[in-house]
Amino acid sequence: MSVVTEAHGRVAEVFASLQGEGVTAGLPSVFIRLQGCSVGCVWCDTKYSWDPTKGEDRDLQNLLEEVTAISTGNVVVTGGEPLESPLFIPLVSALKTRGDRVEVETAGVLEPLDLPVDQWNVSLKLAHSGVPESRRIRPRAIRAFVARDAWFKFVVAQPGDVDEVIELQKRFALPRERILLMPEGIRSDELLERSRWVWEACQTHGFRYSPRLQILVWGPKRAT
Repeated sequence: MSVVTEAHGRVAEVFASLQGEGVTAGLPSVFIRLQGCSVGCVWCDTKYSWDPTKGEDRDLQNLLEEVTAISTGNVVVTGGEPLESPLFIPLVSALKTRGDRVEVETAGVLEPLDLPVDQWNVSLKLAHSGVPESRRIRPRAIRAFVARDAWFKFVVAQPGDVDEVIELQKRFALPRERILLMPEGIRSDELLERSRWVWEACQTHGFRYSPRLQILVWGPKRAT
């Protein structure tokens, strides 16, 4: 695999923390948040990463050196929508060449590329995201992620949202055991209140439950 180390792109932030969501929740990780997102969920808690002209222009080699200094072995490439970034392909290629384990957090609106990503975390957006269906549900991309054994994470705000998840599960033959439900909220009290019925929905339908550990511990605080 060739690595283009002279690549560059805009980055919102780089930090070490624990993975707060999904099947690897609690795993020490380095997060690289790439700048730019055209999806635009109304409840997004990282809206500062939307504008592709914001953030900091970073050289790939310098970025890799920063990751090395704080590396925990697991790197989460997120956004924004990372697949929109010109830095995404060279970054993932370089991380894998180094031997890092790589997770990618994506909205699933762009087709996954032929990259050796260890774990695709696909957060398909529901109607309550405020995003038109034509922009948030891309059948070809979703089917491509299914073929790559992705995990599908759904943010749910009310019990009726689970019905929408079930419809998408049937429509795209999403593996039930690879679906995670996660309560929406930016305050710990919101998450705990919604977690009760989300927990019950997971039991009923055979889905996994995903916490939002970063909100439970820190609240709506940006990483520093």
